[in-house]
Amino acid sequence: MTQSRFFQLSLLFPFVLWCICLLLFSALYKEGSAFIINNLFNAFRVFVPYLVFAAIVWKLASNKPYRLLIPLAAVIPIVWGVFFTLFYMLISYAAERNVDPWHVLLIMAFWATVVAYLAEVIPFLVLTIFREDFKSCEEIHQLEGATLDQCS
Repeated sequence: MTQSRFFQLSLLFPFVLWCICLLLFSALYKEGSAFIINNLFNAFRVFVPYLVFAAIVWKLASNKPYRLLIPLAAVIPIVWGVFFTLFYMLISYAAERNVDPWHVLLIMAFWATVVAYLAEVIPFLVLTIFREDFKSCEEIHQLEGATLDQCS
């Protein structure tokens, strides 16, 4: 697995973590399937923009070397906070013809950024610690003669 492929797959980590926590919480508190379905539908304001955002970042991270992935990983949570807030404003305006006050939106952007940094810690540590175990796209290109477009 290449460094950029691991970076791309780590974009799924927040979604998988949320699903696992939802299942554990529903099992611990003996909630039924209605609880899970209700929370899945209520989370669309977070996960629809996240999946759009993750698709864009997935494309940006494609075949990038480690030296570019680390700065990208440092900036992505900030961009996510802004992206999430703008998406939330769009959905709120479309549904209710109303937008929350600016101080509420700034608080929302701050917490979206904080949560994004927290969700990024584990994949970042794995990538940093095991950096040598993951191949870079350049190494695969040299070893196998693959073009950089085939590198994944």
